[in-house]
This record gives sequence, C-alpha cells and structure tokens, in this order.
Amino acid sequence: MAKIIAGVAMSHSPMIMTNEASGGEKGQRFLHTAAEMRKYLEKSGADVIVLISDDHFNSYFYDHMPAFTIGTGECEGWGDWQLPKYNIPVHQELAKHILHTSLENNIDFAFTLKMKVDHGHTQGIYFLNPDLQIPVVPIAVNTSAPPLPSMDRCFQIGEVIRTAVESWDQDLKVAIVASGGLSHWVPIPKIESEKPEDQFLINVLKNGRQEIDQLDEYLKLRETNVTRIKSGPVNEQIDREFLRLITEKDYPTLRNWSAAYIEEHLGNGGQEIRNWLVLLGVLKNFDASVACYEPIPEWVTGMAIVQFSQPVGPENRKASSEQEVSI
Repeated sequence: MAKIIAGVAMSHSPMIMTNEASGGEKGQRFLHTAAEMRKYLEKSGADVIVLISDDHFNSYFYDHMPAFTIGTGECEGWGDWQLPKYNIPVHQELAKHILHTSLENNIDFAFTLKMKVDHGHTQGIYFLNPDLQIPVVPIAVNTSAPPLPSMDRCFQIGEVIRTAVESWDQDLKVAIVASGGLSHWVPIPKIESEKPEDQFLINVLKNGRQEIDQLDEYLKLRETNVTRIKSGPVNEQIDREFLRLITEKDYPTLRNWSAAYIEEHLGNGGQEIRNWLVLLGVLKNFDASVACYEPIPEWVTGMAIVQFSQPVGPENRKASSEQEVSI
C-alpha cells in the first residue's frame, strides 16, 4: 500500500521572481530554507507529490469557479511571473484514485484532463521539484473568488485525500506540498465594486479570458499593478499565531477561522491558508516544525515554510535514529 512520508507547506510570492533582491537578508534566508526543503523531499524518497495550491484568476473565473479541482490528465504551467511554462508530469493513477475515493466518501471534486496552473503551483515546482523528476497530483483550491470553501471543509478534503492515498494499491511513497499565504493584501477589486476604474477587470473576472482582446496587455497590466507596490502590509503577529496553532496541532481553532476573520487579519491574499488546511487534514498526525518565517513587506507577504515529519514513537524511534546516522 502507498505511504505518506513527508510534507512541506510554504508561502509563494511573485516578487521572488520579479525582484528577488528586494527581500534582502530575510528573503535570502527564505530561499535558503526552500533549498533545504528540496533536499528534504529528495532524501525522503518521495515517488509522488500531491501539490495543493490555488489559481489567481488565470484558469478559473466567475463564469466557472469550482471549490476544489484535481488534475487527472495533462498539466501545464501558464508561465506567469517569469516562471517556466512547465509541462508537469501528472501521476494519473493516483490522481484518479483520489478522485474516485473522494466521490465514494461524498467529496465531489471538479476534475480536468487538461489542467493549467499558475505561479501558485509552479513556484512550488520551481523550488522543490524543478527538474520534474517527481510526478505530481495537482489540486487547486478556490481561495480567490468568494464565497470560499470553509476552513473546516478544506481540512475534510485533506482527510479524504489521506484515506485515498493510504488505500492505494501501490507500494509508493507520497509527499504532500501546499503553497500559499501567509498574510498579504492583493490589489484586486471586489466583484461588487462600482468604481469605474475597476470595471474592465471585473468584467474579466466575471466572464473569463474570452473577454480579453489583448491578453499580453492584460497580463502586463496585472503584473504592473503588483510590481509597482514597493512594500505591502504584513501581519507578523497573526502569521506567528497561525504557525503556533499548527505546531501545537490546535486544528479545531484553525478549522473555525472564518473567511471574514482571515480577510481582516491576513488580507484577501491570506485566504490562501486554505491550501495549508488541506495539507493539515492529510498530515494531522505528523509533527510540524517551522523551518522559516520572515515578514517581508518588499515581497508583500509573510513568508513561511513548515516541515512535516512522521512522528517518532517508541516503536520506531530506533529506526529513526539509525536513519539520521546514515544521513
């Protein structure tokens, strides 16, 4: 049977790609830790990565906005924010098994045989699996277009993913990666805005890419709107509280955080912590350690990385010690 062996949750920010230097020493510490997480996943011997992130109005719009989507066929990166247009290898057998197991457990994923993902997923690829040596099961969570799935529902999604992986009839090792958050405020209008300057973008958000006559110009406008921000608010206090709740496994508290609470304290971009809740549902019995936290206003985001490891109990403490010596 398949076995879940490791996990990593990490923030993403387009600014890393467009202005890495602005992060200074804090940014370099984050990037160094990301490199260490790549080594961690390599040493874990993971055969598959279940990669959980979100879309930023590149693939999904209000004309069709699924709460949870799983890619079961081809997967390609949009190449936004100067990231490669990855042709991501999908482990289709596991993806289909998760889909079918979820349906049997009353979880209705949307699914696609031709998935396109943006920097939410591809920045995780860029840092943790850049050579595409490990096939991926891509899962997208709606964190951008209210109404959003509850934090509790995201945790439940993770629980059924764990059930699916552990019931999979393959002797393979599976790692779980979530990408998104922490606190940040994104310059995108609310869908109900009546401001004249917001109407072009709102029309696109409502009706999708077919409303864009000049796609390159539209994408450049979006990039300009973000990169012109030289510093953005970061709520270090709530970021650290979120990380504390994770390391102390106070999942009931996190499952009860509302969308309104998150928006107030972590910003509209902070809604991406839903990706972490899916991961926590999978790895709720794993031990979590904060590998890195850096509040980086220059990247407009509270940047965190958390490493998840199998708990070491009396029955396997000796085996773990022997493994540490060998490493």
